[in-house]
Amino acid sequence: MGGETLSAVSLALPVYEVDGWAGNVVDADGVEWWVTKEDGWSTGPGVRLELADRPQRDGAFDAPSFRAARVITLEGTAVAPDEDAHERAKDRIAAVLADGSAPAELVVRERTVTRRALVRLSAGTKVADTTPVSFDWSLQVTAPDPLRYGADVHELSCGLPKPGRGITLPLRFPLVFGQSEGGSLAVVNGGTVTTRPVWTITGPCTQPVIRNDSTGERLAFSLSLAEGDVLTVDTAARTVFLGTASRRSVLQPRSSWFGFPPGGTAIGFEAFDDAEAGTLTVRWRDAWI
Repeated sequence: MGGETLSAVSLALPVYEVDGWAGNVVDADGVEWWVTKEDGWSTGPGVRLELADRPQRDGAFDAPSFRAARVITLEGTAVAPDEDAHERAKDRIAAVLADGSAPAELVVRERTVTRRALVRLSAGTKVADTTPVSFDWSLQVTAPDPLRYGADVHELSCGLPKPGRGITLPLRFPLVFGQSEGGSLAVVNGGTVTTRPVWTITGPCTQPVIRNDSTGERLAFSLSLAEGDVLTVDTAARTVFLGTASRRSVLQPRSSWFGFPPGGTAIGFEAFDDAEAGTLTVRWRDAWI
């Protein structure tokens, strides 16, 4: 960690928190960390467009574009209550994300939403004294995944569909036919771009299928799960694990790693034998570009 967990008071919004340090707060040592400039968080990431020029013709062959990694630069001023706190504050900012072995979570608390991204330090942290109790600082981090995700993880679960109760005798008009129960989920992505969910199927279940009833896409698996078996499908990483063992080979042809676009998505869950007690759980975060 770049410092101990902060007991901080907000100075302004947004508040930026990463690796035990926070900007736009007064920390537990009485140091005011003011963010005077931000670039790369509130603006969109770069675009990677790989067009190939048409030989001996005008223009280029069309190709899809992709978002580049998100580079975030924070600059500001730190004002300490005394010279000793001033020196400790310089050490604290210099140690942020010093461990480069794994990404850390950058959490940005804005006026209407709190969002996060996984980041790494991508440039040397700069510190320049301005007075005996203040200094200017600069911190640059990069998020390999350019999307900004909601801080909250949403989770929904359902079982396999069960037949309705049918009709009750003696008949009375109007006839009311029972509806099937289970086998469906109503997912809502409150962000602005498609988010990629993580699915968990818990056995017993034979040849489970996850349907996107809004688009017709599906994820289908040719395996049987015994009671207590857990199949985990990460659509962002495109992995399929049964426990800790990879089972990507059980993914059936024409399956799609579909995500959830902004708004609502209707999901269906079925299997070869719907009388089994298998369950489907989905976890996702709202996503913004």
